[in-house]
Amino acid sequence: MQLSATSKYAIKILAFMSNNKSQKYSSKALSEELSIPYKYLTRIMTKLSKNGLVISTQGKYGGFSIAKKLNEIKVIDIVVVFDDNNNKKCIIEERDCNFEDKCIMHDNWQKPKCAIDDFFTKTTLEDLQN
Repeated sequence: MQLSATSKYAIKILAFMSNNKSQKYSSKALSEELSIPYKYLTRIMTKLSKNGLVISTQGKYGGFSIAKKLNEIKVIDIVVVFDDNNNKKCIIEERDCNFEDKCIMHDNWQKPKCAIDDFFTKTTLEDLQN
């Protein structure tokens, strides 16, 4: 599985927010703290909000907070928001890779790919705590 830059940023954002789950974070503060361009970060946060991973609160004391318990949000829940079909992508070519149309790495890549998939489906934000 190849993660897009957006998925990597989303994981980074939620992992950072999970260090203090009760706090509300402004887009500006997250952008500055994590060195993510502000407009890019706001698009990521909007999508995370629409997918139920963060809550957006408006107003003077508003901001973003994590919507669920940390042990209820798995890494795969974050990844599929941005890279829904990426699991089928070939590791070395820009195409889908499957048993009917294998690349040269396909058979050797299956074991590590399954381990990565297993990591994404079992690892929660709670597991990523510092």
